[in-house]
Amino acid sequence: MIPNTQQTFQEADFLAFANEELLIGCVPHVLSFHQEYFVHTQFVPLVANTSRYPIPTRAIGTKLRDVSYMDVSGNIFEMSRIKIEDIPSYQNNVIQNSFTLFYMEGNDLMLIPVVGANPVGTLRFSYYIRPNEMVPTNQVGIVNGIASGALVNNYPTTVVTLSNIPSTFNLTEPLDIVQTQNPFQTIGINITPLAMNTITNTLTFYSYQISLQLMVGDHIALAEQTIVPQIPADIHSMLSQRVAARCLEALGDTQGLQNANLKLTEMENKTGTILEDRVEGQPLKVFPKHSALKRKKLYWRS
Repeated sequence: MIPNTQQTFQEADFLAFANEELLIGCVPHVLSFHQEYFVHTQFVPLVANTSRYPIPTRAIGTKLRDVSYMDVSGNIFEMSRIKIEDIPSYQNNVIQNSFTLFYMEGNDLMLIPVVGANPVGTLRFSYYIRPNEMVPTNQVGIVNGIASGALVNNYPTTVVTLSNIPSTFNLTEPLDIVQTQNPFQTIGINITPLAMNTITNTLTFYSYQISLQLMVGDHIALAEQTIVPQIPADIHSMLSQRVAARCLEALGDTQGLQNANLKLTEMENKTGTILEDRVEGQPLKVFPKHSALKRKKLYWRS
């Protein structure tokens, strides 16, 4: 119902509404079903004499879904969170290079015991990654071709041809690679190209930076940017409905806003059947890892 000739809303306004509604409406709706949407895992090597490890900046709510310790053999061990006031009870009763305890301090995870000069192993952070901000299509490059490049420092490279190279791209700004098809995942996070050719519209990366999932049609944008809402395609219409409601609110159309919100409520109620129980034939098994029943498990580790 918004006239084509109106000056109230510009493309930037619609994008701003969409980005706001995505984070305050659609993402919490999806997360409420606890089906591991948006979960991303990041491995953080232990650093000598460093016990403080910040929560990744892209974590929704600046919080972790789970944290565990992985030894040099790839074995993963559960870590337990303690309160700050309980630190004195644990600091003298721990094994060096056996990191199973931590506490939170601000936005940082603090390890117990204190990390020494020769730590071994890696922290395994799992968190809900924040969807990228939507930007106009001219600010990204669409992948038109993928080819092998020459060796650089004895490492293979991959040359990615784009539809265009935006003016904001350079060799210092990190980039994201985002799928243009459902589920619209970020399959390359904070990667920096080795070379950029604006004549041939090509970017060169180390091959290990490029996901095997990369396909023609995907797009490359500045880090934390995208041209597609990174939520399940089945609820893209719900995001559109939320944006429409914001427009009606701005126009002062009370009756239209009321009708739009009623439709939005219907959408939210019905999308629950789509988003929940992602593997219907295999109900989630609850493993009593802190009880005597743990011994009933076929393979277990104390």
